[in-house]
Amino acid sequence: MIAVRQRAFTLVELLVVIAIIGILMALTLPAIQSAREAGRKTQCRNNLRNIAQACDNHLESQKCYPSGGWGWGWAGDPDRGFGMKQCGGWMYSILPYIEETTLHTKGKGESDTVKRQVGAKRVGTPIPLFSCPTRRRPDQLPYIHGSPYFNIDRPSVIARSDYAGNGGDTGFADTTKGPGTAPNPIPSSSFVNAFSAANRNSTGIISTIGQWNAAHIKDGLSKTYLVGERYLHVSTYETGSPSDDDQGWDVGYDWDTVRWTNREPKFDEQVDNINGGNENFGSIHLGSFHMAMCDGSVKSVSYEIDLTVHRQCGNRKDGGPDNLTGIE
Repeated sequence: MIAVRQRAFTLVELLVVIAIIGILMALTLPAIQSAREAGRKTQCRNNLRNIAQACDNHLESQKCYPSGGWGWGWAGDPDRGFGMKQCGGWMYSILPYIEETTLHTKGKGESDTVKRQVGAKRVGTPIPLFSCPTRRRPDQLPYIHGSPYFNIDRPSVIARSDYAGNGGDTGFADTTKGPGTAPNPIPSSSFVNAFSAANRNSTGIISTIGQWNAAHIKDGLSKTYLVGERYLHVSTYETGSPSDDDQGWDVGYDWDTVRWTNREPKFDEQVDNINGGNENFGSIHLGSFHMAMCDGSVKSVSYEIDLTVHRQCGNRKDGGPDNLTGIE
């Protein structure tokens, strides 16, 4: 019998095979990553579409878009209803319209002590709809703000949002402290009067104790921003250390939940010197970010959009924009 000699791979052949596999992986990995990001970007877009639909349902049911609330330090109150009476932010007000009625009504009718305890737990509840899947998971993160809430116990953890309401093109004005730490169920006339000037000057959709409806949108629903993605620092996604990301989705009118169009939109940056209080819309998505319009459509907006067009889309009553260049 003649023995058959089996030939083994040489070291050179093995290295060639490994090199070919490495080249193939290098060629396919970007395509895989691109496909994954396309899926995440689509999910982000769908999040905003659902949020816009919830705002529209709020408009139909309550005859106004959700109010921006009373300001930082105020969480939602289940006994205050909607509109100017509600101290919590706009995301708290749309909970019943995103199938989160149970979360919205927890503590309703209970004593102030119980509501403070329940509220502290609620603000730490992650809402997947409020998170961009490209940026960060819907998760509980440490509450590091230097001040406690006015109307709930200080939480140990907070759940944040990657989206913000359109506050207009006038920029942030910190006139949002509310009527004190123990207000009556309905704000007094003096409280409402104190904010009336700020509301008259507001040009957006989400404003302090605002009760805007479709008739107030003089420039057309399809040309006016409703809500969109907000700019953040990459290095603080999980810490929330800047003052524009140190509170959660539940908080009243503040740059954690509202942004303005007097600032250019920005792509998320990895920076060492972090300045809090950013007023910009923006995103981690390459090339463009998402904005939902008041007609419910979701648009891709270029970071290079002309600032005049961007400002006009944030202003519900300035007569513009004449074109939507940079918005698709």
